[in-house]
Amino acid sequence: MDETTPAPTADRTDGTSATDGVLMWTTTLAIALIPVALLFGGLAQMAAEVHPGTVAVVTACWWASWTATPLLAVAFRLSQRHPALRTAGRWAGWIAPVPPTVTVLLSLGL
Repeated sequence: MDETTPAPTADRTDGTSATDGVLMWTTTLAIALIPVALLFGGLAQMAAEVHPGTVAVVTACWWASWTATPLLAVAFRLSQRHPALRTAGRWAGWIAPVPPTVTVLLSLGL
């Protein structure tokens, strides 16, 4: 490239970046993972006597899986329409899959 040619950017023609596309898939998969997290988190309560610390973390993430994850996913989707909220929306998109993922992974370790 010579000095007069602008460098290619990751922005698409509709004004969204490639990161937003990844976050769309991430939040969609997080929503799909909620039923699995509900099942595994509910079954993890049976190990409360053996692993009380792990079960406490699983319980907290279990609650967050079906309360905070859908709200974070909706916040991400709605913030894409408002440029001033786009940064906050990206944070919500990155955080949304954490509770169900932690619930499933810790439950599998019990």
